[in-house]
Amino acid sequence: MLSLAAVAALSAGKCTKHVVDSERQFAGGDLEAPGVLEEFLSARSRVTPYYKHLIFLSVGDTRDHRRQSKDPALRTISSEFLFNLLANLRALHLGYHGILTTPALCKSLQEERCEFSCAWSTLWHNHPGLARWGLVPGDMFLIWQQQWRYVSAALERGYDVIRADTDVYFAESPYAVLNGPYFKDAAMVVQQDFGGPLGERPSCTRRKDERDDCGVHRGTALLNCGLVYVRSGPGGGAYHVINGTWARFVALLDGPPRKPPHLGGKPDPNALIDQQLMRDTVSALSVPLPDRSKPRDKWLVVAGDKHPTFYAAGTHKCTLAGMLRPVCKKQYKERAKAAHLVQYVAPPPDPTSIGPSVARAERIALAPDWLFGRGCLTHVRRPLSLLRAALPSWGAQDEQQRASCTPTAAQPAPGAAAGVLVATHFVYSMAVKRQRAFAAFGWSLGDARNRSRSAADDDPCWRRSDTAILFGHTFFEQSPSKTVLCAMPKDGAPACSCCRSLPSLAAKDSALREKARAGGFVLESSNQHRIRVDGHFSAMEGCNDYQRFWDRR
Repeated sequence: MLSLAAVAALSAGKCTKHVVDSERQFAGGDLEAPGVLEEFLSARSRVTPYYKHLIFLSVGDTRDHRRQSKDPALRTISSEFLFNLLANLRALHLGYHGILTTPALCKSLQEERCEFSCAWSTLWHNHPGLARWGLVPGDMFLIWQQQWRYVSAALERGYDVIRADTDVYFAESPYAVLNGPYFKDAAMVVQQDFGGPLGERPSCTRRKDERDDCGVHRGTALLNCGLVYVRSGPGGGAYHVINGTWARFVALLDGPPRKPPHLGGKPDPNALIDQQLMRDTVSALSVPLPDRSKPRDKWLVVAGDKHPTFYAAGTHKCTLAGMLRPVCKKQYKERAKAAHLVQYVAPPPDPTSIGPSVARAERIALAPDWLFGRGCLTHVRRPLSLLRAALPSWGAQDEQQRASCTPTAAQPAPGAAAGVLVATHFVYSMAVKRQRAFAAFGWSLGDARNRSRSAADDDPCWRRSDTAILFGHTFFEQSPSKTVLCAMPKDGAPACSCCRSLPSLAAKDSALREKARAGGFVLESSNQHRIRVDGHFSAMEGCNDYQRFWDRR
């Protein structure tokens, strides 16, 4: 039932067309109430004769481990991330999303944002384990697990689901790649965590055979559930991964809470985080492939150049028919450098079943980082000083660079990453840095102020602000451009991007350190504390030390 304020907003014409479209409205409700889940899925999905797409998001309003200690700014900025992602999805014509949140936040979304796509849930609210673990309804620890229960329910009803964290940006629709030759046989595609202590990126130096794999991966294979795509159903291994994730959570709630010594006897809700539970479930359900010499818990490496295009036919200019275009050749050359991992999972045997089993093994892919990847960020004060020190060819003409707005629905990745990266997740950078980076990249689509070119964009853009964002990405490790520097907009207002790709600066560490000491550029934390130059550029190149960018000072 819509609140009076939400009805008033609709009546007064405050809501844009995409919101008042009757096929997209959802009045809100408890997904545990009879019929509400079915109504929610029907209203917030896109259904054609060929597929049923749903994009599932979640946001809470109380506590999780990051909001409490690691990054308190998330308490307020998380809503801004949500608004930006919604605008991003709509710019790409992907407005078929549903949001799991709390009653209070859902009401606020309707009344203040005309966002009629949210629901809440009372699932497990009366479970006695919540109090033992120190949880209350609305905590993200609980909402994260509720979301997987409803993703399972959507799969049971024939939907395929993208589940994304709100600090994600899509430079293009991922469906054209997910349905293309590399991933059309995968029932689940998930972001991979690697770099530094997380392990090395997958590599394929010699293809073992023509089936598509390069043998068994010998390193880590850590999924990150901040970006997940799944198309499966009852009996499928990927469906059972999703089901097993929330089932493990319930099993933990049923038992005694974990109380590590460093917490002084208090329960540790970090043990309930969905990501580790999903990793454990995949490991438990993995199956061997004797014909490929793959043990049960090992992953296979897939070459990045197995197929001549990454896109499904008729979905993009760089499908097979368009591969003669220079822009498509360039994109393919870069993306083909990235191998990725695959695993096979199957449901556990059911001793109670009678008759033929519907259980089936399914393929899971850990996405290459150009598809679902991780970015890292650092503040730079006096960026012109860094550009002059980093680029020997930098001259007077470069000083006159103008801001750039690409005439597309959603702005591409900045610098040399444009046209290469699909979805970028800033999971291991502080919230304030992520917020500022979106503004610097021209990605702040959730800001209602006009971001089109203005007279100010005809001025040299490197002088519009004394601060910039240095952007690293795991994918850049294997690219000529290792980082991208983007100037912050003036006064934080939405603006076209002003970026420059940089080569490796690791070898210039000592020279850059001296430049910084002599009053040049300054690397800063989110709170404007100076960061040591030593080793920082090496860490940025490939985001190799992911914890380094949690600059909490």
